[in-house]
Amino acid sequence: MMIDTILLILTIGFVLTILFFYRGFLRLNRQKRTASKPAVSVIVCAHNEEKNLPDCLKRLARQNYPDEKIEFIIVNDRSTDRTPQIIHQYASKDRRFKAVTINDRIPDFAPKKRAIHTALQQARGEIILLTDADGRPGYRWVETMVSYFTDDTHMVIGYAPYRIKPARHFVKRLLALEYLSHAAIAAASTGLGWPLTCVGTNMAYRKTLYEEIGGFGPYKAHLSGDDDLFLTLVREAGKYKIKYANDAHAHVFNNPPRLWSKFLHQRLRYASKGFDYPAKVTIGLILYYLFNLLLAGKTVYSLSTFSISGGFLLIWTLKMGGEFLFMNKAARTLKDLRSLVVFPIVSFLHPFYVVLFGALGQLGYFQWAENKIEAAVQKPVTNKD
Repeated sequence: MMIDTILLILTIGFVLTILFFYRGFLRLNRQKRTASKPAVSVIVCAHNEEKNLPDCLKRLARQNYPDEKIEFIIVNDRSTDRTPQIIHQYASKDRRFKAVTINDRIPDFAPKKRAIHTALQQARGEIILLTDADGRPGYRWVETMVSYFTDDTHMVIGYAPYRIKPARHFVKRLLALEYLSHAAIAAASTGLGWPLTCVGTNMAYRKTLYEEIGGFGPYKAHLSGDDDLFLTLVREAGKYKIKYANDAHAHVFNNPPRLWSKFLHQRLRYASKGFDYPAKVTIGLILYYLFNLLLAGKTVYSLSTFSISGGFLLIWTLKMGGEFLFMNKAARTLKDLRSLVVFPIVSFLHPFYVVLFGALGQLGYFQWAENKIEAAVQKPVTNKD
């Protein structure tokens, strides 16, 4: 009985939190934009990306932005495939492209963060845009992201939806909706003035911001977190304005994981950072985890014993109703309605998903660009290749 009461209280708190975040969506369309065209440096870090890089570079080359005000810095980070040749091929025929090569790893500096830092040291642009080698930006991506940089804006984060082909890819739609939920939290919290997360596939900031913040600071050695942990540094500084680019032209599409192992490693990497956030965020994550743990346990018990009570149905109705209200608004705000059809399935499975990955993310192993790292202790490794 006590557990049921706690679960009901947590459910009500969850729904109230959703309603609070909902207000953030309403503020996004009020964001001011500009038509100015400052100098821009686009950074792409690639480790063994010979399959993805050609399409990414082709799309970057077609950006609708003045040639004299844009450069593309492509970093070959210890690749052993044809990535270096692909980069140099573009750099040799298009003066906007610059090739940067990293051949080793150094202690206390995570590989991707080091690659970004190295590129930033050479960047001439006032605005830094970042995407990944598997990112697929539209031809108006740069100009749209830059349009959010009014004089008082220091950072802009964007949406990176999964590319989904016809409806036969049911599992990919499940993954896409789960991924949209992360973007929904990012967009809504940014609208409220306290952004919680972002993705490195689609983000931008002023070069001066990176320098003032001190780069990646205390998170420099963390294998992941070049996106949301950097965002944490900016947000906690308390003096920088951050916007969310909800214009569809600002989207950067990327492919969902093709293998379950890739998906598992990716989500474990996300979950591993739970205790790296500020205390108030970590407390919120712990309460959210407790809510899902109790709900998952209650669901298993109720279904296995055929004891489905009115209180149990009320809790699920509140949870799914609140989530649908939030996700429907997010999908419309971010112009991505493709995956809502699978919402009931994702909403039902989500508590079990949170419990599993929340635990494994703190205790298990995950993989980043073919380098296995223990999640609990991310020790730097020196590559002796």
